[in-house]
Amino acid sequence: MTLGERIVHYRKRQGLSQEQLSQRLGVSRQSVSKWERDESLPETDKLPLLAKTLGVSMDALLSGEGEAPPQSAGPMPATGGAVGKLAWLFRRWGWVGGLVLAAYGAFAFGLGLLARFLMGPMFPPRELLLQAGGPVRAAALGFQIITVAVLVVGGLAVVGGLIAAAVLYRRRPGGKK
Repeated sequence: MTLGERIVHYRKRQGLSQEQLSQRLGVSRQSVSKWERDESLPETDKLPLLAKTLGVSMDALLSGEGEAPPQSAGPMPATGGAVGKLAWLFRRWGWVGGLVLAAYGAFAFGLGLLARFLMGPMFPPRELLLQAGGPVRAAALGFQIITVAVLVVGGLAVVGGLIAAAVLYRRRPGGKK
């Protein structure tokens, strides 16, 4: 990896634009662009500030050495027992569980809608229902409570599953932080 490639890599890792980096270093954006394209080199007096701004050591910036390798899940551990293997699986593939939860939530939400659509006409209109008593009113009220609960739980599972999947996907080894 060239110096320019390392500058691009570390700048993006810090979430900085070329403009932001140039402002912090007191140089033009064009200078940063030339460094990243390996058309010119940073002035030696700018290197310590550049390394500090990019959050790396001078060694890592100039030679690529001294930086910890990116975190990797590696292969599943052969030893360590069931807990270690389960922890590895969760770190590596936990985000898939979030997608599964969202899919189950969508299924439950769909069932709730289907039940309301298909069984709703079996009950009298709301005005008659309020005047009715006994088993008809109890059945209709129970049906409404259950279908609303299924819709709410399904909707929450979809939202929660998607959020969990997004968070766990970013936190997986090798993912964006």
